[in-house]
This record gives sequence, structure tokens and C-alpha cells, in this order.
Amino acid sequence: MIAITGAGEYLDIIRPYDEILLNKLKDDPYVLCFPTAAGLESEERIQYWLDLGDEHFTKLNVNHKSIRALNVDDYNKPETLAEIEKANFIYFSGGNPNHLYDTLSSSLAWEKLLNIHNNGGILAGCSAGAMIMGEKMNKGKGFGFFKNSMVLPHWNEVLYKAILSSSKKIHKSKYKILGLEMNTYLVLNNDKLEVIGDQNVHIMHKKDEHTYENGDVLELSVLDI
Repeated sequence: MIAITGAGEYLDIIRPYDEILLNKLKDDPYVLCFPTAAGLESEERIQYWLDLGDEHFTKLNVNHKSIRALNVDDYNKPETLAEIEKANFIYFSGGNPNHLYDTLSSSLAWEKLLNIHNNGGILAGCSAGAMIMGEKMNKGKGFGFFKNSMVLPHWNEVLYKAILSSSKKIHKSKYKILGLEMNTYLVLNNDKLEVIGDQNVHIMHKKDEHTYENGDVLELSVLDI
């Protein structure tokens, strides 16, 4: 499974929806939090994400660990690879999506992370962690879990939405735009898409836009072009 949200990772308001995700696992959860997208930021900011992830999943009473993996060398460490092999829920928090994509795609860990998705586990991401899951990003490509799509987070932040809505790139894009609001997941589970959260998900192509809310389940063909 792939679960992406626009904003709000590790905050109290999103915790009920993370609990729903955890309950979708067939085995007891073992969660790893990665602050990799913030790997080019200050040490203070990196520690903020590590601490916030730990606090969040402690409150959810599940086995978890925050991993200080910021670059390819960190992901290639035997101890990091060993933890990933034990995990069934991975969370990528926000920051720089291109740094996150480049790090993961070049690391020995990527195949192990992909195995989690393929074997019933969950790869979750917020903001930058969500953007890498589409086929295209503003600069470069993503991993393509959401086919034909460009993921745009923070969609319910008014200024951000106004700027993007007026962009020629959106209205002329050959990709579908997935506009993700905060506290709300779009979950890819086999051939279905499910919305989980208290706000909305928008799927747009050129001037065509559809809005979906909590509980909506869509056929994956909604992303066909």
C-alpha cells in the first residue's frame, strides 16, 4: 500500500487516520520514520522530525523507530537495511522531494522498501514524501505508484492553491494532478484508491476537476488518461 497526504504528518489531528492505516496491516506494526527529505536542512530541523515521529507513534502505542538516514550512505548501512527488513510501515516526512527521490532511488534500501509495499505493508509520505510517489514531479520524475500523476501537497493552503490553480503547467499538463489537502490520505491498495481523513483530495486534468472525501473508494482507472 501507498498512503500520501498533503500536510500534517505526526500531528495530533492526523493521528486517528494513521491508526486506520495501521489497522490495515495484517501483522503487528513496526514503523520506521525517515526525515530524509529534510537532510539538506539544519541539524535542529532534522532532530525536530526525528523527535516528532517518535512522539507520534508512541502515542499510537506501536513498535517504532526514527532512523537518521539522510543520504545514500546512511541508507546503505547494514543496520539501516536490517531495520527496513523488519518493518512493515515506512513514513517519509517533508522537505526536499528531489533530495528524497535521488537518495532512495540510488540506495541499496530501495528494493527492500519496495518489498514492503509489495507484501502488504505501507509506504506513507507527507508533502515531499507524497510527491515522490507520483509519476512526475515539478523537477524530474517520481516512483510512479500513482500512474499518470503529479502529486501536489498543501492543497488547502489558500495562497498555494491560488498560485497553482492559475499555473499554465496544470491546465496544459499531460499528467493528472493529485491535489492533497492536509490530514487526509489518498491510499493506493491494489487496484483501488481510498480517501481517509477530514478534508479532501482533488483529481484534476486540464480544466476537469473532481473532489473526493473521507470514505470514497475509487477504481484505479480514475488515473487513466
